Amino acid sequence: MKNIVIAPCGNKSDMFYKHWLNQKEIKNFDLCLLFYHEEINDPGLYKDADYFFHLKGFKYHMLHTLFTEVQPAWLQQYDYFYFLDDDIKIDTQHINKMFALSAVFDSWISQASLSKNSYCSWPMFKTQDDSFCRFVGQIEVMAPLFKADALVKCLPSFTGNKSSWGVDSVWSKILDYPEEKLIVFDCVTMEHTQPVGGGELYQKIGVDPKEDWENITKAFGAKKQNYTEYGRLAIINKDHYLFNFLGIKGKEFFRTLQRHINDYDLPSRVKSWFNKLNNSVNVNRNKKNL
Repeated sequence: MKNIVIAPCGNKSDMFYKHWLNQKEIKNFDLCLLFYHEEINDPGLYKDADYFFHLKGFKYHMLHTLFTEVQPAWLQQYDYFYFLDDDIKIDTQHINKMFALSAVFDSWISQASLSKNSYCSWPMFKTQDDSFCRFVGQIEVMAPLFKADALVKCLPSFTGNKSSWGVDSVWSKILDYPEEKLIVFDCVTMEHTQPVGGGELYQKIGVDPKEDWENITKAFGAKKQNYTEYGRLAIINKDHYLFNFLGIKGKEFFRTLQRHINDYDLPSRVKSWFNKLNNSVNVNRNKKNL
C-alpha cells in the first residue's frame, strides 16, 4: 500500500515539521506540500518534504492542478491520499494509523475525529469516548483521507467554487450516499487549531462561502447537509457500557465452560462412571448369591 499526505502550506505553516513529521523515521507515507504564497521566505523549512510545488492557489484548486497537470500519474501510483489543512495538528504515528485503518475498513473517504479542544463547525465530528469509529453521511473538507478510485470520481468537484464550502456535500452525492464507506475514526484524534472561517483564505477569496455552498450543492443536485450517523463500532470494556461488557464476558465464560466440557467429553465420562458403578453393584450381588 502506497500513501501520500498532500497539504497546502505558506510562510507561517509549521504543523508539517512540528507534528506531521515528528517521527519521520517511522512514517509510512510521502509528504507533498503545495505552497500558496507568492514568495517563499525560508526554502530550508521544506527540505524534509518528499515533494514541493509552488502553485500559489487555494487548496482544492491546487489539488486539481496537481492531479490534472503536474502529477496525474499519482492517481494510479498511490492507494490513499490524505489532504490535511495546514492548521491541523496530528503526529506521524496517528497519520500512519489513519492510513492503516482506512485500508482495513476499505473506506472511500475517512477522517480522524476532532479533539475536544478543537475549533469546529459540526460537533458530531468531535471525538466520542465510547466509539471506535462511526459510519457517517459526510466527511469534512479540512482533512479527508481518500481512497484512489473515490478521489478520481470526486476530483471534478474540486474546482466547483473558491471557498470549498459545500464540496464535501457534493462528494457524498457523487459516491451515491454510501452508508458504510465514509468513516470517522474516533480512535484517532486531530486538533483543528484555528477558528473556522478566520484564516487567511477567507480574507482573500472575495466571495461569500455560504453562497458558494448553496451554489455548488444546487449545481450537483446534492443535499446541502448530510451530517448523519448511520452506525458505529462501540468500545466495549469495563469503563464503557458496563452491562454490555458483563453480558459479553458472561457469554464468553459459558462458551469456554461448554468447550471444556466438550473437550473433556464429560457426558461419556459420566456414562462410563455409571457403567462401572453398575457393574460393581452387579458383581457384589452375584457374590452374595453364591
